[in-house]
Parts: sequence; structure tokens; C-alpha cells
Amino acid sequence: MSQKITACVPSRNPLKSIAFQALFESKMVMNLLIIWSLLVYTNAQNFDKSFKEMCEFLDGKDSYRQRENISQPMEGDKCTVVFPISFDDKVRMDQMMDSQKTCNFQNSAQRYCEDNVPFHIHGSDFEREPGKLFCDAEASLICKDGWVQMFGRCYQITRQMMNHPDAVKHCGDKKSKIAFMHREALPFRINDYFSGVSQVWLNASEAITNDLIYNVDGGNLLLALDGYRYGLPNIALARVETNEKAMALCEYTPPMNQAESNHLLRRYGEIYYPTLFTEDKAYVRSFSSLQRSSDRMRDHNYCKKVLMPFLQTDSAQSAYPTPEFLELLTKHREPTIIRTSVYSADSSLLNRVSSNCTTSTSKNYGFDRTNSNGSALFTTLTSANIWRKDEPKEQCDGASWSTGIVLSREKGEARLEAMSDARYAPIYCQTNFDTFDYGKCPDKWRPYYRKERGQLWCHRLAVNEKYEPIQESFDGAEKWCKLQGAAVTGFTNAEELALLDDIINKGIWITDNVKDQFRTWLGAKRRPQCDKVLKGKKGFIPEKSHACSRLRVFEWLNGVAQNPPDFEDHWVAPSEPNNWQKNTEGCIELLKGDEMKRWKVKDASKMLNDNDCSQQKYFICGKEAPIKSNSNV
Repeated sequence: MSQKITACVPSRNPLKSIAFQALFESKMVMNLLIIWSLLVYTNAQNFDKSFKEMCEFLDGKDSYRQRENISQPMEGDKCTVVFPISFDDKVRMDQMMDSQKTCNFQNSAQRYCEDNVPFHIHGSDFEREPGKLFCDAEASLICKDGWVQMFGRCYQITRQMMNHPDAVKHCGDKKSKIAFMHREALPFRINDYFSGVSQVWLNASEAITNDLIYNVDGGNLLLALDGYRYGLPNIALARVETNEKAMALCEYTPPMNQAESNHLLRRYGEIYYPTLFTEDKAYVRSFSSLQRSSDRMRDHNYCKKVLMPFLQTDSAQSAYPTPEFLELLTKHREPTIIRTSVYSADSSLLNRVSSNCTTSTSKNYGFDRTNSNGSALFTTLTSANIWRKDEPKEQCDGASWSTGIVLSREKGEARLEAMSDARYAPIYCQTNFDTFDYGKCPDKWRPYYRKERGQLWCHRLAVNEKYEPIQESFDGAEKWCKLQGAAVTGFTNAEELALLDDIINKGIWITDNVKDQFRTWLGAKRRPQCDKVLKGKKGFIPEKSHACSRLRVFEWLNGVAQNPPDFEDHWVAPSEPNNWQKNTEGCIELLKGDEMKRWKVKDASKMLNDNDCSQQKYFICGKEAPIKSNSNV
């Protein structure tokens, strides 16, 4: 077996002088022995040590850059290694005069770098400095201590002769296997790195072992670095008797990480759609077009399958838009429409039932992350600067709960807008080497887990510096809660409503007010569109399927709960919400205690009424619990 070298590029050792060549090889052997000792006796770190030592040996010490010391760095360790080269000046001039030959020369230089530097090669250059070839290399994967990385695998040799079954067991005990020849250049790099070794056990494909010169039927394959014993040239494959002995060269594949997947995705982007990168994510556009599904994990599962070849794990999900991602889309603009993972939390089969088309202003949008159990974790969308002007604009109930980005517009930045659920469009998938879970609610905030949405919500009664409950108009309450990173709260079911009532009970203990004066704003308002439908004559439409029915005439704001609100069984009287007081009752109050004067109800706790938004009332703020990355736990 011989290594194929293009004539215009030097062979493994690029030095002309035989004496100098011997000195070069002697120096390499000495340094590799030192490297090996260091690898065996040093502790694990977040970089590949064999790559660092190679860089230092091949004149790349000054250019060496270690990867960022973060949980998932986007790039690996890098350096530029240098090989001395020598060729006839006239030949070089002739080559430089011919552009085609120059291209061939550069391609040959690239191939030389790829064969002789067993890491990712991002570029080669023979013109930076006369007589030298520069190879820009990156080690994205990381091998364990005591292992040497070559061509994406990790290798370790045991300097003890053993038969093949013992070698297989020996490597198995290390959770590895006998090395496999997956690259033509691998035997030469093995010869470079592991000095003083005559032969090692090796596996190879049938295509490589079909025409062996030394071939014993039923024998085992080895790499003869010294071929004299078998009448072969050095660095040759041979199938030998089963009782032969050789050293065990063990191999394992290091775990995938963000840096390696990014390298693969860059190559993918050279063939298909360009891969987009932010500081901590990679984004890949789908080839297929999809419409929104009722299965919240459908897009995530689709992305896991699309990116599996590049990640070797299911660490992928449908991309959620961030300002950084939208900026990249603006720069790499294509005349198309992209569907995003953001959708309205109000979307449900019930909300599709409507005899009249009425738009919503609730803006209850968010996206699903993947939690540590592999299920969907809904995250409320808080960034306002990702929307187009006047968006989201829901055209009809249930018709526009999805979102998209229209890149075919000639001007303007890429921004989200409401889009029909039924529309097909490509999506972007993102790498996600992390899962997310909720942290605890802040101190003095009461938690409630909303099982249907998979959301942890936090409630707190608004109080002053003395911990006394305060009163505001609805707009004033919204402003006060906003300063706490929250909004006037809502509830999803009777159990959560009971929690709000308990919060009110505790608030009453520290006030001088009687129970029938403790009325509390909730974060819902009457739909402005319903005022037009009702024309100021009624509080709601009796028809249950109507968009302005008793169930749907109010809507939660700011994503504090899912629409339609669970109000129907909680109104204080059959006539409510009646929009009394000259049609100004646009807000919802949660009652407490005796309401005999107004509705002849002795205990109106946990009951609701519509009222004038300008009135001063107590209020409870609500917000989503903090979401924490499990990589930072």
C-alpha cells in the first residue's frame, strides 16, 4: 500500500535533503513521544490536547486559538500549521502563468493538508510565504485524556503484543474497538504518531482488503508498519495467521458537540440552502413545506430527523425567532415565505367554532421549547421588536394563529406577521444541545402549574413598601405589573381561580377593608370588535357559538391565560356581563364576600362581574416562571 502524492506537492516529509529529512523525522518522533506522555498523565480539559501539541510541533503555536470556555462553543480549537515545501522556480512560474494549473496546484495543496493534518482543513495557502505551505486546521471534537485524535476518531495504542481475540477484549474493556481504516491516509498518520511500533491490529472494508499481497484465508487483518517480516513494503496491510501477535490500536468516536455539528452544517449549506449562524445557534432551512399541526411536537420531531445526520442526537427543534435570527434572514434574503414556530396560545378546536368572523387583539403568542422529559414547554413571547408594524393581525378566529416571515418583500427587515394555519411554507430548524425547565417562582409569588399548556405561572397580589394591598384603575394596574415584568393576571380553571381567591384572603388579613370592598381586577377586557357587533344594546350574544357569546365576549390580554376565558360558570348573575353603566364595563373584577346589595348573593367569592375600567380596585400580577437552561444547572 502506498500513499498517493500529487507531484507538485511534497510527500509526507517536504524537505529535500536526506540528512535534513532524517533530522526532521527524529525530531517528530521525539516530540510525539513527549506528546504521548503528556496525554497519558494530564487531566481532562475542554479542548483537544493532541491537536494543540500538533499545532505547537508544526509551527502553529502562535496561531493556536483554544475554543471558548462555555458549555457549547460554536467553534473548535484552531491553528495554522506550516509545512516547508520546495520546487523548481521555473516550474512554479510556469504554473502561475496558467490559471488552470494554478487551480490544480491549489487543489493539490488542499489535498495534502487534508491527508497530513488529520483534522478539519478550512483552507490551504502556498503564497503567504515562499517555500511554505500553510494549512488552516480546526479540531471540533474532543478526545479523552490519553487518546490521539485523527480524522474524527480517537486512538490509543497499548504497547504490548497480543493475539487478535485478546486485542478485541482489551479495546472492549476501554469501551472502544479495534481501529478501522476509514481514511486512505490513516495508516500513514498512525506511522507518524506511534513510533517504535512494528504492527497493529486493524480493521478495514472488503473493498480495501480484496487484493492483499499477504493474505491468509481465515486470518486476521493487521497494519504492518514494518513490512519486512511479510515481504511487504512498510505501512502495508496483511491478513495473518490467527496465532500472530500485534499491538492493540483502539478506537472510539468522540461525542458530537455544537462545534462539530456546525462544521457539518456549513458543508451542508454549501450544497443546499446556506446555514445561518448566531453566537450560539445554527439554523437550517427545511427542503419541504409544512403547515401548522395540532401536534405541538410535530415540527420539533421533524427537525430532529432532518438534523440527525449532522448531530448524531435528537438535539434539534423548530427555530424560534430572535432578533439575531431575523437579522440573519434579512441579510440572506430569499424571495419566499418562512413559517415560524410562534403561534397563538388561544388556538383550539373550540375557537374555530364561530358564526361570525371576529378578530382578536389578545396577542397571546409564544412558542414551544423541549423540556427535560421530552415534552413541550410553552414559552410566552415577550420580545415586541420581532413583529411587523401593526402585527399580529388575526383576520378571523382560528384562521391566523400561525406566524410567518414574508421575505419576498423588497424592502424592510424580516419581521413576524400572523399567518393562516393552513398555509404551507418551509421552516427553519435550529440546533439545540440543551433542554429547558422552569425554575422557581420569585420570592412571595405563588406558583400554579397549568397542565394543559405545560406552563408554570406565578401570581402575586400588588402591595406597597409596607406590604399593604394597593388599588389602581385597570390601566394603572397594567403599568404597575409591567414594572414587575408581569401583567394583570388570569386563570385557566376553577382550581387556579381558587388559588387567586386564597391570595385575596391573605391580602384581606393585612387590610382594614371589609370583604365586600375587596374587589380585584383580572387581566381580561371586552373585545372592541364585539362593541361594534352588539351596537351598544347588549352585554353579549346568547348564541353559544357566536364570537361575542357569553363565553367569548371577553378575552385575556398579554398571554396571562388561554382564550377563551373560563368565565361561563363564574358570572355572579345570569345577566352578566351586561355592559351596564352606559356601555363602559370593559373590564373584569373578581368578587369577594357579601354582594347582597347588587345581586342578592351572600357570598360572591370566586365570582365575576364586568365593570368600568377606570374604577380603583385591587389587582394581582401574573407572569411565567423563569425558564432555565439545563446546561447551566
